[in-house]
Amino acid sequence: MKNIKVMIVDDSSFSIAVLKRMLEKDGMEIVATALNMNDAILKAKEIKPDLITMDMTLPDGDGIECSKEILKDLPGAKIIAISAMMDEEIIDRARKNGIRGYLQKPVDQSDLDAAIERLFEGEELYNILKSNFEKAFEESIFSFLKREVGGEISVQKVPTHEMTTKSSGISVAIGIIGRHDGRLIMDMSEKTALGMTKKILQDETQKIDDAINFLSEFTNIIAGNACSLLNGLNRSFGLRVSPPTVFRGKDITISIGDIKSESFIIITDLGDVFMNVGFQKGDVEWM
Repeated sequence: MKNIKVMIVDDSSFSIAVLKRMLEKDGMEIVATALNMNDAILKAKEIKPDLITMDMTLPDGDGIECSKEILKDLPGAKIIAISAMMDEEIIDRARKNGIRGYLQKPVDQSDLDAAIERLFEGEELYNILKSNFEKAFEESIFSFLKREVGGEISVQKVPTHEMTTKSSGISVAIGIIGRHDGRLIMDMSEKTALGMTKKILQDETQKIDDAINFLSEFTNIIAGNACSLLNGLNRSFGLRVSPPTVFRGKDITISIGDIKSESFIIITDLGDVFMNVGFQKGDVEWM
């Protein structure tokens, strides 16, 4: 937890001294302290600390009002409330107003460390996920098709994609849940799905319903294998897939949404496959 710049807001100079000692013990830099709300707001805007510890009782306001004012200018500010008061009503108000965690005085060193670790680990984990999910899903779909379908296969990333696209015939969507949520969309024509089904099962009598079942399970396998690859990078991802949802019909519009996602065209001898996969940063666990 080094290189984290902290501002301590508390109306007690004694509490500030206690927190300062605990935070510096963890290698964090105390860049500012404030004994009241107005001073805290001014210093937060000027210094932009990575972390703010916030007392709930201040001489010119309360910690929630102070946090609301700070978050207007610094919406990404990480604020942990530290107060002697800890009833359900004030915790609920703190959470609804953007405070990311709540600890009761006197604060235990291990509880403070754990709260801060979870707060910053979430950001770090999302950055790791953003840097690796494309490769994981590319590898997953390429390996499956090469092994089960064979022939020439290439994966081409779509440089830019529209927010919506038309289905080629059958679409399957799978939600991915974990520390940060995501979803996978797979789309191909009925002809391509049927061709793959017949080839994998080596049975020319397969029908379109069989092809739909194939694409559903195909998408489930791609998502599951890719999530396993990502969980192997860091088990804290905790990624797992939800049951697939199937849509059929060329008049269907696929909504890509506004989450961080990438689209790919997988070219096979039996036809093209469209794949879109994306993740969004989840809420940091309430502490």
